[in-house]
Amino acid sequence: MPRPIDRQNAQALRCLGQLSFGWISQLRWSPRGDSLAICGGGVALYRDGFGGAPSCQALLGGAPVKGIAFHPEGGQLASAGADMLVRLWKVGPTGLDEFRTLPGHAGAVEALAYSPDGRLLASASADHTVRLWDTMSASPPVVLEGHSDEVTALAFDRLGTRLFSAGRDRTIRAWRLQAGFPSERIEAHDDWIRHLAHQPGRAVLASASRDMSLRFWDTASGRLIQKLPAHAGGADALAFSPAGDLLASGGRDHCIRVWDMRSFSQLAVLNAHSRPVLSLDFNAAGAMLVSGAGDNRVKLWAAP
Repeated sequence: MPRPIDRQNAQALRCLGQLSFGWISQLRWSPRGDSLAICGGGVALYRDGFGGAPSCQALLGGAPVKGIAFHPEGGQLASAGADMLVRLWKVGPTGLDEFRTLPGHAGAVEALAYSPDGRLLASASADHTVRLWDTMSASPPVVLEGHSDEVTALAFDRLGTRLFSAGRDRTIRAWRLQAGFPSERIEAHDDWIRHLAHQPGRAVLASASRDMSLRFWDTASGRLIQKLPAHAGGADALAFSPAGDLLASGGRDHCIRVWDMRSFSQLAVLNAHSRPVLSLDFNAAGAMLVSGAGDNRVKLWAAP
């Protein structure tokens, strides 16, 4: 088993393997790190090692899947569809079994996020709204309105008391999950915000934008903590290590960059793919980093 990726070994990261998948929109490790889900034209789950054929696959009638999210307990997977639907899947020993469909959006569903306790599922859409679904009941969702363009990124804070959303209107909205759901608006970037990620164990939100920068925000005050020039052509993907001490970013320069969150300095650059890096995720142990790109390749990275 590879050892956890840290500040000392990040420069030695090497590719352990790769697979071809076709169009890739997002990939996610299960909470226990024993399965890897990849979506694009459908959703595929890899359980028995990296590479080869998926253990199970769900094809959704030609509707592209824009994003996926695992429930914190790992037994449920949500998928975001270009067909304006959110689908919930049971992750069982025989595969992926759809058990609930959540209609309501008037545009493609672009991103999903579960609250830390798994009670709420947030969905972001091209219809300029965010919807909050109660996963324990069939009650209608809470519709959060405020963005003036497509909403493409979501992240809950570590306590599940705030939800952050962002998108093509270049702003971040911080929604307080209480009566009335008041929001705070942050003029965050100079172009489309592609991804949000919350730092484990800290009150810090990271944002990646087509303006080529990464920016870091104090979630309590909304104050900008740091701005980093990152990826020529635009930054597309973010992933914090489980300990929160490292951040991996990917973008239009085809590279993965690994950052030290203590000093906001760059530790490593991986010339990883031949097209933009669109999705990244660390496994639960922090020992493996997976990347998916526009070259239709998924690559697995670890330290020697």
